[in-house]
Amino acid sequence: MTTILVGTDSSAAADLAVDHAARLARDRESDLVVLLVRSDGDLRSVVDPGKAADPGRYLAHVAQRFPGVPTSTRVEHGEAAERIVAVAQELSADTIVVGNRGTHGSWWRVRDSVPNLVLRHSPCSVFIVDTRRAQ
Repeated sequence: MTTILVGTDSSAAADLAVDHAARLARDRESDLVVLLVRSDGDLRSVVDPGKAADPGRYLAHVAQRFPGVPTSTRVEHGEAAERIVAVAQELSADTIVVGNRGTHGSWWRVRDSVPNLVLRHSPCSVFIVDTRRAQ
């Protein structure tokens, strides 16, 4: 395993996935790529109290949090699952890590959740982190 990609929206739940991805990268001596996808036109992301007030600052501090883990960050615009899969393909990532936030509820809501879409379309292994304790 050489490259691990983790998707984040800077929320507390997504940060649990980032922590798990960093541990996995450290254990496997892999590069960690932290990807923040900004949804075009999603006004809820501007006022969501569960997300970091400044996602850019959040990303700037990621590498400091995980000394010894080669870490890079990236920002993409668009639909989260689509961009995560596309970046994984571009980087030839070995593993994608995402949180399961948003996968609870009725089966038809789960079907189109970000983790489920990533799982269905991923070009590599997917590790889904249980993030319920952060909710």
